[in-house]
Amino acid sequence: MSPPPLTDSRAELFRALGVLAEPPGPAHARLAGLLELPEPDGAMWTEAFVVQLVPFASIYLSPEGMLGGEAADRIAGFWHALRLPVPANPDHLTALLGLYATLVEAEHQEPAGPRRVLRRQARTALLHEHLLSWLLPFGHAMAEAGPPAYAGWARLVREALRDEASELGVPDRLPAQLRAVPPPDAGPERLDEVLAGLLAPARCGLVLTRAQLAATAHRGGLGLRLGERRRVLRALVEQDPAGTLTGLAEQAERWAARHNGDRPVAGPISAYWGDRAQATARLLRAGAAAIGKENHP
Repeated sequence: MSPPPLTDSRAELFRALGVLAEPPGPAHARLAGLLELPEPDGAMWTEAFVVQLVPFASIYLSPEGMLGGEAADRIAGFWHALRLPVPANPDHLTALLGLYATLVEAEHQEPAGPRRVLRRQARTALLHEHLLSWLLPFGHAMAEAGPPAYAGWARLVREALRDEASELGVPDRLPAQLRAVPPPDAGPERLDEVLAGLLAPARCGLVLTRAQLAATAHRGGLGLRLGERRRVLRALVEQDPAGTLTGLAEQAERWAARHNGDRPVAGPISAYWGDRAQATARLLRAGAAAIGKENHP
């Protein structure tokens, strides 16, 4: 029996990666074994996709860092344009990776001709507009903060996206989702707005996880308050304003370097994320400096 075509294997890879973003079930152990990943369990999944990184594109693409809204509507519109039923959560990672697998299969089932060209255009649009636009930063964050099974999963997602960009081409323009996001333009005197912006990845250029907040607290010798990230951020700033802002600025600079490393894959998308992270770092350092002047006039 001849091996399956490469395209079939690629579609199966994306579909498997999407399934692994769902709560573990009977199929997960087999899929993890095929991908040479540790077997996930419910506790690992909760840590990865509830505690650290919720797997909805709208959170990472919206100006407010919130679920749903216009960002989710844009993705639902893409499903509509393909004349496919829109799932209940069209921007969920599992749905998007499953859709990409479907488009890979659909393209290669078409004989050469205009319909096949249209299938490739749809696949390229999904990759550039709704996957590369947020999944590379998401993958960085999960590889750092996720349990071993999901850290390895995130690295596979990033590798698969790199392979697709190599075949389909690097984006030549910024996705509409990102063009609609305003920059982090609050000054250091408006600290609450700066901190709120840190929870909107597309605005600040960071994907700030609870694990990263814990690392900031540890480096500063600060107490870590349990609860939502906004309250944790505020508690850290209240304990050591200048030190916390400096630590967050250092994280923003590390994020800028990560994004710049992705430019060969995502071109203007990674440039956008890197520029936002650098702008956030400047704001945070300005805030730390202003606090320092207040304390030492």
